[in-house]
Amino acid sequence: MTAETVPSSRMEYWGERWNELDIGFHESAVHRMLVKHIDKLIPQGKANKVFFPLCGKTLDMKWLYDQGFTVVGVEGVKSAITQFFSEQNIDYTEEDMKQNGEDFKLFKSKDGRVKIYWIDMLKFNVDLEGKFDAIWDRGSLVALNRQDVPAYIQIIKSVLNSKGRILLEVMEYDVSIMSDVNSPSRPPPPHPMYEGELKNLFEPDFSLEFLERAGRKVAGKDIHVAYYSIIHLH
Repeated sequence: MTAETVPSSRMEYWGERWNELDIGFHESAVHRMLVKHIDKLIPQGKANKVFFPLCGKTLDMKWLYDQGFTVVGVEGVKSAITQFFSEQNIDYTEEDMKQNGEDFKLFKSKDGRVKIYWIDMLKFNVDLEGKFDAIWDRGSLVALNRQDVPAYIQIIKSVLNSKGRILLEVMEYDVSIMSDVNSPSRPPPPHPMYEGELKNLFEPDFSLEFLERAGRKVAGKDIHVAYYSIIHLH
């Protein structure tokens, strides 16, 4: 039995990962690159709200919430959402919602500054939350099935304000190095992505600035993680 997910075949894999607690992608501390590059994401500390696609139960949301920001997440695994609120000791409400014939739920803190939608990421749209000044894509783009990337990018573009910013984390590695990994969660995902592909996805309406590259182990293998600052130019 897998953890309860939104009704989408693309979520079955992730439901199983959460059910088996195979969530090595979850970090037990605030992401150091978010802290380091916060001024790239939120210049002068000003943002109407910050979007976390495929948020899981990331501590990054609580970190920004504690600084006074409104944070909005989208997550397809229900237990990830409830664990976030319980582990962070945030009281919340659960609201049934419907849009275009689709049923979903909104989990919201009592003060309304934390909202997490339990919905298929590809069904999320600008009518639900309007537009954001900032998006932290930490492992979301690289987690998607490759055929879903174009639709995802269109959603991200549509919900980002003019001059809004994205802080993006992607993985860089040769998939062949994972061939001897004996695990149901053998990568990919995360899928490798490089700067040329990112430019094709975002330019010319968005600028892409490489920030830095760092080493990391995934499935016991040494890979690189790259970080980019992306700005909506129009």
